[in-house]
Amino acid sequence: MKKILIYCILIICIISGCKKVKRISYSGVYKLEKQTVSGKGLDTTLVRQQIKIYTDRHYIYAGISPDSVVKFGLGTYELDTANTIVEHNIFNSKALDSMQIFVVHIKRTNNGFTGTTPEWARSGDTMYKLTEDYTNVPSLRTSDLDGVWELDKIYWVKGKDTTRQHETRFKVFWQGHFMFIHRYPINPVGTLFKNGFGYGTFSLKGDTLSETEAMSSHAELLNRQFAIKLTLKANEYTQVLIDPKTREQTTEIYKRIRTY
Repeated sequence: MKKILIYCILIICIISGCKKVKRISYSGVYKLEKQTVSGKGLDTTLVRQQIKIYTDRHYIYAGISPDSVVKFGLGTYELDTANTIVEHNIFNSKALDSMQIFVVHIKRTNNGFTGTTPEWARSGDTMYKLTEDYTNVPSLRTSDLDGVWELDKIYWVKGKDTTRQHETRFKVFWQGHFMFIHRYPINPVGTLFKNGFGYGTFSLKGDTLSETEAMSSHAELLNRQFAIKLTLKANEYTQVLIDPKTREQTTEIYKRIRTY
């Protein structure tokens, strides 16, 4: 009886044309070309430099407007349909630590995609829609660092003095590109905070991480190149950077975040 059942299932599969469902990946690095907010019958185009990275399971984006306002976000995403993804926020510049969910409709273009979020934000009785046009940024290479990391500890050593700082920071390495987003204290007692980010390209050779900053909210980092000593374990890495002028040593320890 069991053999007959299996045989019947195979016959039905052949007749109906069983196909293996292929998971669509949006993995890649993308540059924002146009951003439009629609609501109350009006379309408003926003001017912003912004990069968005999709890994195999996570997304991260960061950008800055002409008036120096920083926007960023990090989360996981899942495929809802062939052209729709659902983004689950982990951390962003506006609603820190909130469990926001965004449904994004994707339309592929010749050199990127257009993403439309119909229920992006609400003000009173008005629901605003966000439309973003992105172009592909060429992938460079893969590395053992590829993935999403969260800052565990950071401290500075200058002479005999050691200073510890507490901040929220995430860093993504993907296909030769990196991005970090953070909320950091701007006063000695740690009661005032600010948002920031950095984006660029990187390479990993032995124990040396080389980074070139291409976009950042920190003007002093723009277009700078860094050679960073790195110790990499399976789910943790430590990077040490020494300022050639002040001889101040910065040590950062990151943990790889769990893949959901």
